Amino acid sequence: MAFKVLLPLLGAAPVTADGALTAPERIAAAKAAGFRVQGANIFNECDATADMISFERQDLNGDGVDEIVVADGGACYGAAGAMFVVLRKVDTVWQPVLTARGIMSPLPARHDGWRDIEIGGPGFGKIPVARWNGARYVY
Repeated sequence: MAFKVLLPLLGAAPVTADGALTAPERIAAAKAAGFRVQGANIFNECDATADMISFERQDLNGDGVDEIVVADGGACYGAAGAMFVVLRKVDTVWQPVLTARGIMSPLPARHDGWRDIEIGGPGFGKIPVARWNGARYVY
């Protein structure tokens, strides 16, 4: 299965010639983000092949080590139409530190060294912002 990398790789330290994650990294990230993986196929919450999934490297805490953002879009995610998971590597294991429905927009503001994250979606209400609490992102 071909994966489409839809988000720009901002400030990413590439490990492949084009900066994309390797196939084993994508599978490990998808599993850590809660997607069902069967062989090389990744399935979203609707149990459909997640053809629109994207993987992006971002150094959200400025430590020189990239976190991975896994994002998907579609009707599975309600009115927001999208979701994302921010993964942090702890020892050798990717762990989710933020899971949200909506579109991720890192902000310049930081808490405990980590960039705040605005979570965009439909509507005209207050846009939620997740902030680092020392262990994970919270609203």
